[in-house]
Amino acid sequence: MLRIAIIEDQQHEASKLEKYITRYIEQSEKYNNNISIELFSSAVDFLKNSNIGYDITFFDIEMPGLNGMEAATKLREFNKQTIIIFVTNLTQYAIKGYQVSALDYIIKPITYNDIILPLERALLLASNNAGLQLTIRNADGLTRIDSRSIAYIDILDHKLTFHTDQGLISGSGSLTKLEESLPNHHFLRCNNCYLVNPKYIKTVEKNFVIMMDGSELKISNPRKKAFMMELTEWLGSGNVV
Repeated sequence: MLRIAIIEDQQHEASKLEKYITRYIEQSEKYNNNISIELFSSAVDFLKNSNIGYDITFFDIEMPGLNGMEAATKLREFNKQTIIIFVTNLTQYAIKGYQVSALDYIIKPITYNDIILPLERALLLASNNAGLQLTIRNADGLTRIDSRSIAYIDILDHKLTFHTDQGLISGSGSLTKLEESLPNHHFLRCNNCYLVNPKYIKTVEKNFVIMMDGSELKISNPRKKAFMMELTEWLGSGNVV
């Protein structure tokens, strides 16, 4: 299920946007009942719940206290995956949205037609990035995990280690077979030992991938060209690092 958050201090504006999103989803055969929408009347309330993992967020920029731009900046400090769309009265504020890798912006007063293109882009991107539930077998039994929570996977002596946002999980098997099971979930192979989720990449420096947790993963020479091409393609699809 995809989760959408609307952060808007004016109830009538939030309700109108929710109605338009619901209308679009109901008319679409692709998404139907696989989407939930939650409303927040302040950016502070949203940030308290941001660990839930929303796929798409609609931020009103002009809100009392913590405004939408400030909240999006704070969100990006620990979450580079959530798709951000700004809703605002002023175009100059919307342009600043690209500083936090916003996907798009909508100028108030909004109409149903205004949301169609940005919403469709966001839903397509979020659907492509949706996680796959993996079952990991290890000495303790079975562990179920969402692929989106995995930063990278390494292998040593046929033992897999899943580096996740909840800690390390051990498993066994083939990294190649695991890679084949994730073709549509954007894991990239930087060498024979690592399978990397680009959402957790902080930067690429020379022959190393620097992860958000500070890990430095070697890029092998035979794989470097393909890895960089795949990363560029992933970024070109509207994703952010």
